[in-house]
Amino acid sequence: MKKALFFLIILPYSVYAQVGINTSAPTKSLDINGELRIRTLNPGASTDDILSADANGNVRKISRSDLNGGSSSGFNNSILGYDPKPVAIRPQPPGSVPGGGTATELGCKKWSGNNHTYCAYQLSQAINWFNAFSFGKQLGGYLVTLPNDAERIWVNTNIVASGTGYNLANNVWIGFNKIQRPGNPDQLQWITGEEFRINWSTNPATTENWFNPGEPNNSGGVEGATHIFAGSANAERKWNDLNGTLTTNSSISMNQLIIEFNE
Repeated sequence: MKKALFFLIILPYSVYAQVGINTSAPTKSLDINGELRIRTLNPGASTDDILSADANGNVRKISRSDLNGGSSSGFNNSILGYDPKPVAIRPQPPGSVPGGGTATELGCKKWSGNNHTYCAYQLSQAINWFNAFSFGKQLGGYLVTLPNDAERIWVNTNIVASGTGYNLANNVWIGFNKIQRPGNPDQLQWITGEEFRINWSTNPATTENWFNPGEPNNSGGVEGATHIFAGSANAERKWNDLNGTLTTNSSISMNQLIIEFNE
């Protein structure tokens, strides 16, 4: 009886401790220094997330749609150039911005269509595309990608728009740019390796893109970095390609960004 009472007393305190197996210095709620075996697993559903591990053995979840098909197909860390991190560990406040200035986080929202989180940022000074890419990496996310109409419409309504979003009225860089491959013409591509969803009901079939008519045109052979038009320049918030070293378009700053996180 005394043993049972003692167990009940210490249980509330042990629940919140970090537990280590084969380690005296655990860094997570459960830290296993060795192999893991699970003898019984219940059947999952086709919509379940998938567990993965980074180089340090930290277990994370990946949306099934990020691997193949779904609303966000073909995500490729090798093309992006780094492994995105959980949104929960993004720097807050964001701190300094590559190229100069600081950033203020306006807010974040999660879309149920892919379980990704989208955070909006106001910058103290204008930024070019390359520094914007570096800023996304610095936060553990990446410049927002919009490979299909459903995602674009949700982001426009819930992140870009005034009232329902964060009123991103200025030009906004997105994660679409030109890639130069040896022996081949330059190619525009999402930084994540994703592909546009195809609309097969048209003849010819078309991609679900939102470029302004005549764009992208790689004017002068120096464009490719893509942005959302400022609201005062294009009420539909269409896309346009520019020289990625620019920080303004039509005298309107590139000082607002959307960073996407894979959870």
